[in-house]
This record gives sequence, structure tokens and C-alpha cells, in this order.
Amino acid sequence: MISWYQKQKLIHQIGVIILIGFTVSFFLSLYLLSSEKSKNLSLLSSTGAIQRVISVVDILSQTPADLHDSIIRASGSSDLSLSLSRQPHIETGQSGSEEADVLIQRLHSAGIRRVHLSMVKFDRSILNMSDMHNAMMSGRSRHDIQDMRNVRLGYIATVDGSVELASGLWLNFSSGVEENITHWSIGVLISLSLVMLTTVFISLLIIRKALKPIGELRKAADQFAMNKKVSMVDPHGPKDLYPTIRAFNEMQTQLTDYIQDRTKLLAAISHDLRTPLTSLRLRLEFIEDSEDKQQMLHTLAIMEKMLQATMRFTREDSELEERQRCDVNSLIQAIVDEYADKNVIVRYQPQQSLVENMPPVSIRRMVENLVNNSVQYGGEGNTISLEVKREKQYLVVSVIDTGKGIAEDKFEEVVKPFTRLNQARDTESSNVGLGLSITASLAKAHGGELILQKNHPKGLIATFTLPLSINL
Repeated sequence: MISWYQKQKLIHQIGVIILIGFTVSFFLSLYLLSSEKSKNLSLLSSTGAIQRVISVVDILSQTPADLHDSIIRASGSSDLSLSLSRQPHIETGQSGSEEADVLIQRLHSAGIRRVHLSMVKFDRSILNMSDMHNAMMSGRSRHDIQDMRNVRLGYIATVDGSVELASGLWLNFSSGVEENITHWSIGVLISLSLVMLTTVFISLLIIRKALKPIGELRKAADQFAMNKKVSMVDPHGPKDLYPTIRAFNEMQTQLTDYIQDRTKLLAAISHDLRTPLTSLRLRLEFIEDSEDKQQMLHTLAIMEKMLQATMRFTREDSELEERQRCDVNSLIQAIVDEYADKNVIVRYQPQQSLVENMPPVSIRRMVENLVNNSVQYGGEGNTISLEVKREKQYLVVSVIDTGKGIAEDKFEEVVKPFTRLNQARDTESSNVGLGLSITASLAKAHGGELILQKNHPKGLIATFTLPLSINL
């Protein structure tokens, strides 16, 4: 669970933490407030009941005994049950409770000396004192009396008691509070939930805005990695990100300058070498024909081809061809026909009409590089085929051969500039190890990639992709 959480987006991780924190805080606050609310309501109900009992005792002391039952019935209510009896229904008093002591002290202040008081510590209904009195007079058991307690439903008892009157009778009472009052209303709960969710949502919006520069950094890094395009990131948002943004911008500039300097140096060296090579070729022309002369001319030709390949690499590495409307199938068919004129058979069967905005020269260079690579290294019995198709928003071009292929552990190495797997054989040819490197560079420059795969049972599948839309 922890590993899954750590793999999620940063804003999702922060959102989960905030949501959990608010939820725990919400329920904890609700519990504490409910507890405090119940306590205050209980104290308020008990205090009001005691004051009403004092008033009833005062009235009973000033009226004839034959009116007492009528007074008791008139003084009772849904939240206060009263009865008169010769024995107290609450047999023992409660002490040690601060609330009970305050109430007993108030009864004593009113001239009532004998008091049995019990604070209710758990939820139950108000005792029906009249029915309990009748049950006791009829001689019912304590168990039957206990069964008569839960008569006044809808009210939660807060205090039970019995006080002795001046006549020697006992006034029994049981008071409570309406149960609905002790609970939170649905409206309040919905309002609190909405406040919590709104706060979480606003917090996530603020965090998302604060993390926006990180997303811009990612996009700029992708642009630089794929297209070598410098996208300066505007330093904004939290100040903690300013040093990182400035360092990233400086890194882009320094890397671009380094690549440009390297490319210019390589182009300058290649260009300067053409002058002495031309001089050597002129000097060789004045030498009498011989086997050594032919060998030297062949070596010069190889060196000139190497220089031309190197100069093309530096030129294409620094310039990006603009896209134009072209028929991809016609372009590929023209390339296949040109190889056919050179007695190189490349199998190709157009699958669908593909007229898109594409860099035609770059596509030709990449296809030719891959086909040349298959021709040069395929060996005897090698067959070459071309496949062109559209996959989602990408153009996918594959050159498939059945030649010797390349070991899978060499795939990453062969796309690096000036990499030659067969040093001895490549020295005798004009190959300088730039074909796959140029193809990979062109594909990345246009937003695609070069993918090498092993063909079964033997051979190589070289595929490059290009986005159909320049905005991808």
C-alpha cells in the first residue's frame, strides 16, 4: 500500500493526506462537540427540573392534601414525571458527583433536607413515576417495576430523585431532555461536510497552482531531450523552485552551446581536410599508373566519402527540415525504384493512402540509411522489405531484413555516432558508423524515435516513427 502511494502523482499524495487529515479532524471535532453538547444539555435539563421540583414542593406545602394529586398531575409534563408515595422510589442518594452535589445543595437551600438524587450516566427513557407508584402499591416485584421505565419514549433521562415533604410523603421525579435535541441535524452535518470538501478542493487548487512550474520544467526537458529545442522556463510560483528553474535554464543554454561548438568544430575539421586531400589527388594524377597509384586513389576516395558523411551529419544535426504536404507512399515507392535500378531488390506493398505534412528529405535520408545498413551488413541470402503504416497519430516506417542482424545487447551502442561493430571490415569501406546515428537523430528531431528489434528467425527490424501532427 505504501509503495503504491509513493508511486502516485505528488498532488494526489498531498490530496490524500489533506483528505485524511480533514476527515479525522472532522469526526474528532464532531465527537468532542457532541460530548460537550450532551453534557451541557444534561446540566441544563437537570437544573430546570430541580427548580420545578422546588416550586412543586412549595405549592404542596401550602395546599390541602386532597388537592395534591391534582397538583402533581398538573405539574408533570413530557420531560418531567412526578408522583407522591410513602416510600422514596429512589432509595439511595448519589454523592461524589460535582453536578449532583450542586443540585443537592440547591434543594437544601430551598429547605428540603432529605434528598435522594441519582444522575443518569447512560441513555435511557424517563421513569414513569405514577405507574411505578401504582405498581409498588399493588405489590408487584422489582423486575415488573423495572419493565415500566421505558414508557416515555423520545426523551432521554438526565436525573432521577426523591425528596421528603413536610407531611412525611415523598415526591418522586424523573426528568430528561428530548432525544432529537441531543443529535446533530442532517442540515448541520451536510453543511460541515460541504465546508470540509470545499476546503480540501481549494487546498488542492492552490497546491496544483504551486506545482505548475514543475510541469513546465518537465515539458521543457522533454522538448530539449527530443528536439534539442531550448524552452526557457519563467521562474514563478513558490520561491523554493526559483534556484532549480534558473539552474535548468542555464543547463539548457550551456548544453546547446556545447553541442553547437562540437558540431562547428567537427564541420571545420572535415572541411579543412578536403584541401589537403584534393592536393594529394592532384599530385597522384601526375604519377605513372601503377598498382600503388590505384590503391592510393581508392584510399583517397574512401576518405572523401567519410568526410562527406561526417559533414552531412553535422549539417543535419543542426538544421531541422520544415514539413510539407507529401504523398508518403509515392516517396517510398520512388526510393524502392531507385534501389531497383542499382539491382537492389526492396519489397514494398503500399497499404493505404498516406498524404500528410511530413519532412520528405528527412524521411528519404532515414529510409536510405536503414536500407543501406541492411545491404551492407545483411550478407548472402538477405532479403529486404519495407512496411509503412499509420498507428494512431504516428507514421511508422519499418525496414525488415533477414540478414545477419545485430546482437540485442548492441542495440543502444550502434545508434551512437561513429560506432562500427566490425572495425576491420568497415575500415576498407566508406562507412564511418553514422547511418543509424543520423536516423535516430532525425527521428528525435521531428518528435519520433528509432526502434531496433530482432527479426525471427534471423535478421533485424529497424523502425522509425514520426508524429503526423507537428504539435505532438
